[in-house]
Amino acid sequence: MGSITSEVSITLFWTRSNLHSPFLLHLRVDYSDDQLPVGAMLRRWRTHRGMSQIDLALDADLSARHVSFVETGRSTPSRDALFSIVEALDVPLRERNALFEAAGFARPYSEATLSESELAHHRQLVASILQRHDPFFAVAIDRHWNVRMANRPGEAFLDAFFGPGGIEEPPEPNLARLLFHPAGLRSCIVNWREASAHFWDRLHRESVHNPLDEDLASLLEEIASYGDVGTRSPMLSRRPALELELAMDGRELRLIGSVLAFDSARSPALDELRIETFFPADDRTARQLEARSLSGA
Repeated sequence: MGSITSEVSITLFWTRSNLHSPFLLHLRVDYSDDQLPVGAMLRRWRTHRGMSQIDLALDADLSARHVSFVETGRSTPSRDALFSIVEALDVPLRERNALFEAAGFARPYSEATLSESELAHHRQLVASILQRHDPFFAVAIDRHWNVRMANRPGEAFLDAFFGPGGIEEPPEPNLARLLFHPAGLRSCIVNWREASAHFWDRLHRESVHNPLDEDLASLLEEIASYGDVGTRSPMLSRRPALELELAMDGRELRLIGSVLAFDSARSPALDELRIETFFPADDRTARQLEARSLSGA
């Protein structure tokens, strides 16, 4: 039987002189080209979560013996038991579908995309939120930070950085690349150390939550290759929230970000969706953005 190799990237931080610099550790995992049995898949998730079999058994309200039998393949979990286990392990919805299929069950979650008719109403809700945020920047991103929807200021902002003379490849707008790419927004961010540390930490947390997401791991690896990312100021800011300080076109802007999500999503596409909205942090920024919107710039 042949085998294939999967590479999993885990981002770690090395502390030196109060600076936290990211580096990526690559783990190679060999497995047969047939799908892994559900027990092995669950054991891998439990290991990633740093839980013992007893910990998992307690959280899932199962016996440790049953958890052990499931992981070794001596027992097949029932549908209810599998639900309890994936809830205890906090497995993302998309990855839960793979686990249920491996156990011989139908996928419990529809994998319809935001553009399909099944989610048409939810897409309209997202569009309404984005439009109501005008004249301020707002975008909807997926779990890989790809921009799926944007309001008018958001589209204008993205057009200014993606394309010839800017971020050319890949052509799909991506919020992480907008922030970190040398041809992106980073050259305009006055408080780069503070801002990059914040957004890098967030990307890192998302990668830790789903360590088997190879696309997200590749994105982190790409961003780390840009250099000068993930450093943290030794002094904590006294402001109640991070303010993104921008210097663009002779103007100084101060923005506060907010993230909206579907709290009770039962669709992977909705569960992974994040609506990124940026508000003016002071009256001057508000007036400048409102004037820019009225002028059509």
